[in-house]
Order: sequence, then C-alpha cells, then structure tokens
Amino acid sequence: MSLYSNVSDETVDQIAMIIGGEEGVMIIDAIRNVKEITVEEIAEQTEIQINQVRKILYRFYNHSLVTSRRFRDKETGWFIFQWTLQQELIEAFLTGMKQKILRKLKARLRHELDHEFYRCESGECPRITFEEAMDTVFNCPVCGEPTKPMNNEVYIDFLDVKIAEIEGELEA
Repeated sequence: MSLYSNVSDETVDQIAMIIGGEEGVMIIDAIRNVKEITVEEIAEQTEIQINQVRKILYRFYNHSLVTSRRFRDKETGWFIFQWTLQQELIEAFLTGMKQKILRKLKARLRHELDHEFYRCESGECPRITFEEAMDTVFNCPVCGEPTKPMNNEVYIDFLDVKIAEIEGELEA
C-alpha cells in the first residue's frame, strides 16, 4: 500500500500502464514519492523526451490523476508547472471505471438472457442470434454449414459471477 488511500502501488501502476503505457508507469514512479516535480525533472529521471512527458501528463490530467501548479520563473519570465499526483482521486477514478464496466456487463447479461443463440458444428464460427439464424435460413453466415441452438448458460453464469464480484468491490 502507498499514500493513495486504499489503492496499492501495483494498481496505480496498472492505471498508468493503461493510460500512458510503459512510459506512463515510469512517469508515475517519478511523481509518486515527491510533493511536486517539473516536466524537465521527470524527463531527466526517466530519459523520456520532454514532449512525450507532457503528452502523458496531460492524459493523466484529463483523468484527474495528476494536477499541476503554475508559476512564473523570475529570471526567464516563462511559466513553470509543478506536477503532483491527485492521490485522493485515484480511488474515485477506479470506482468510476468499475461502474462503467458493471454497466457494460449488465447490458451484456441482458443481451444473453433476451436472445437465443445458434452456432454451426465447426465451433470456430461466431455465435448468431435466432433472428440472424432466421435471416440465413439457419445456415452459418461464415461457412454455410447448418446451425443448431446453443446453450449460453456458461456465458450467463460467468457474467453473473463478474457482476457480483464488481458489485461487492463497489459496496466495500
């Protein structure tokens, strides 16, 4: 566990990987244990080009994972940005992602429950709904072989388990 409330460093790294790839993880590692850091300091530590560091930081910023403080350099007159992890919002980001996944899983479960599926004997062609099977006179649209009804209980059971798992995480 780290400073990020109940969110582990590994989870933060996984979020960074999804949003910014391997370079995103390196940038998060540079920001993780300091109060504030500049783009130039991040680039120096990670050996990532400054423009790429900025690009990834803006992606993190768009997801509210980092914030910046801007001030003017007295010598050059240029603005300098100090970047910081928004530790308190990482958990909110995860909750939002889980809620989005939960909505998609529930929509998929409704689809599975509301449809009858057919598949050809090959097992390699995709499943089709009853309506699609009727349109093709119960022949596979890919290989042309006859289709037969298929039991989708395995899909339904899997979705039920995943939905319960995420609902449990959201309630905790």
